[in-house]
Amino acid sequence: MKNYAVGVKIYNVFYIGAESKEEAEQKVRELDPFATLSDCDFNIEYTDEYEAGEDCWQIKANEVDWNQLHNKDE
Repeated sequence: MKNYAVGVKIYNVFYIGAESKEEAEQKVRELDPFATLSDCDFNIEYTDEYEAGEDCWQIKANEVDWNQLHNKDE
């Protein structure tokens, strides 16, 4: 049997009443897994074969534009 790493991306939107952006984000973080996945858009991003015991996916600091992630709301 072959081994595969399957990466998924899940999108969802939540309409939350809150006093602040931070409170709204916290309320979504506290949702149970079923509520989080309810009516979500589920996409398979990749399927890669790998050898047993191999680290098949890791984020490496030099592969991510941390400034872009940090400034996403600006």
